[in-house]
Order: sequence, then structure tokens, then C-alpha cells
Amino acid sequence: MRIIHTSDWHIGRFLNGYSLLEDQAYFLNWLVDVLTKENVDVLIVSGDIYNTASPSAACVGLLDEFLCKVVLELKKTVLLIAGNHDSPEKLGFSSKLLEKSGLIISTNLKDIRNVILKTMPFSVGVTLFPFISIAAVKEAFKDRKITSFDVAAELIYENKIKNIAKCDVNILCAHGLFLGENGSLNYCDSELAIGGLDVANLKRFKYFSYVALGHLHGFQRAGVNGFYCGSPLKYSVSEASHEKRLILLDIKDKDNIKIEHIFVEPKRDLIIKEDNFKNLLNIKTDNFVSVRLTDESFVIDPYSRLKQNMPNILEISYSNINIKGCDNFKVSREKPIDMLFEEFYNAVVGRNMNVLEKDLLKNVLSKVDNDDIT
Repeated sequence: MRIIHTSDWHIGRFLNGYSLLEDQAYFLNWLVDVLTKENVDVLIVSGDIYNTASPSAACVGLLDEFLCKVVLELKKTVLLIAGNHDSPEKLGFSSKLLEKSGLIISTNLKDIRNVILKTMPFSVGVTLFPFISIAAVKEAFKDRKITSFDVAAELIYENKIKNIAKCDVNILCAHGLFLGENGSLNYCDSELAIGGLDVANLKRFKYFSYVALGHLHGFQRAGVNGFYCGSPLKYSVSEASHEKRLILLDIKDKDNIKIEHIFVEPKRDLIIKEDNFKNLLNIKTDNFVSVRLTDESFVIDPYSRLKQNMPNILEISYSNINIKGCDNFKVSREKPIDMLFEEFYNAVVGRNMNVLEKDLLKNVLSKVDNDDIT
């Protein structure tokens, strides 16, 4: 059996004002080709299918088109769980009817169950554990003393997962912050906080051969058996260095599970370009670009001038000009104006003025009425 693990599609997301729907459509079409080429049996999506609880008609249409191709045309089984960005009610609409076609959706406590994918010559089962808020767990178990996600996860495990019939190969699909013993997680600024949700320990899920996790956008391991595959696209500049991927599980038999990585081929990448303005003017790219100017003085209207060759500029910053240094700069009227300017220059640029710059300053100040300055 061959299974692909992906997560955090965030259909409908924007990147610094740019709609990513076209890029997400490109990814989903590419994914259809991968499922066919790799002869995949099952697709697991570990939450955050949409970017908001109220996706637009275009977002719903894009997902519908993809699922129709995969489930109805390719006859693949698809397992979806809700993430913290998804609306359980909207994502789970008509889920009972859709199961007969091979699309299995889990969005709440009642949906936690084990899906048997294969029985002979060895059995394979996937336990679906969607994102569930602490408030929902308190309500379900009538226990107001639940104060952390780890305690909530323990209750869910003991009451909903522990007694599920085990297979030869057991896989858990979950969304949230999960951590192996004595481990740590790497975050990026594109991941929104989960309103009070903290980390749950994976130790209670140790009998699972593989834990397919969603929520974190960068690929990483969580303990011995947990894997965050990460988002398929880069959703912030902090993800520029990420190698986006799918995880392919090739299950030969109950004791032979091979984990492979399939790297995503995006329509447009997100890159960082750091150079002086003159050199950057010669670069042409359709990728999303974070521009970092190395010039030591401000450039006039760099955005519109660079945008002619870089139509998808996300931001422009200066590497050698410390704009934040202005925040802590204190003006003293007791100091001469030339000394104040030199100190201000040092705070912003990060170095003292050279001889040429001092001469230029002196020349400018000589032409300005001192009363106007003060």
C-alpha cells in the first residue's frame, strides 16, 4: 500500500496582498499527476484544508474539482481531517454520503474513528483525530478542570482512541501541536496562534507506526513516529528556505515501511534577493520576492522601479540601514546640529560617517539658516 501525507493547504490564503488561489490550483493539479505517477492508493490531508472558516465559492469550487478528479476519476481513497482554520460544520457537510465514494472526512469528536484501508495479507488502519478545541473537550466530557491540550488529548485517547481495534500497521492522522519526549518544535511566523492551545505529548500514541501531523508549515519530526510534512506552498518570508514536500509511505508489509519525500514543484517560488539597487534592476523573475537592499542610502521609489522586472515583490527592506534605530534616538538641543546628525547617522546606518560624508554634511549645513534648523 502506498500513502501520501500532506497538510496545511490553506486554500484561499493571501501572501502580502497577493491571492495564492492560482498557485494552489497549480499545486493541486500537480498533486493529481503525482498520485497517478506514484501509483498512490490513499491521500491523507492532516487539516487546515481552507484558510478560513468561511471559504469563498472559488475556494470551495477548487477543492471540489480536485476531489472529484482524485476520488471519482482516479478511484483513490482520500482522508481529510479538520484543522484549526477549518469550520467543522462546513468541511463535514454531507460527509456520510461522500464516504461511499471514497472520501472520508473527520471534523469533530464524534468523527474520531479507525478507517481500515487494507486487510490482506496484512491490515492497515488510519485513526482520524481532527483539531478539537479545549472548550469542545470540556463540553463533551463535562469536565471544567481541563486546562491544557495535553490533558484534553489524554481524555480523547483513553475514551475514543485506546480501544479502537488495532491493525498490523497503525497510522494516526492529527492536527495540532504534538511533541515527542524531550523534543522541540520549530515555528515560523505564518502559523497563527491556536487560541490557548499548547503542546500534547505523543508518548501515548507510541503504538502507531506513523503519525501524520498537520499545523506546522515546516517539515520536521516529532518524536520517534511523528512527522509534520509542512505546507505545500510558502506562506510567509520566514518559509523562504523551506523545501516543501509530500511524504510518501510505501508499506511493503507490517514490518517494512519506507518513508520517501516528494518535493513540491510550485508555480511560483518565494525567494529572497539581497543586493544593491543597481544590480537588482537587472534581475527578472515571476517568483515572489523579498527584496533586501544593501545600499547605505535610501533609494527613490524602489518598489515601482523594481516591479517592472519583479512583478511579485512582497516587501522591500534595507540591510544596512537600521530604521528601527530611529525609535530609540534621543534628540538633545544642547548638542550642535552636526554632532546630532552624526549620532543619528550612526544609529540608522550602524557606523560613523566617513570624511567625505562629513564634508558633505558641513557643506549642506553651511547653506542652511541655523534658526530654521532649530
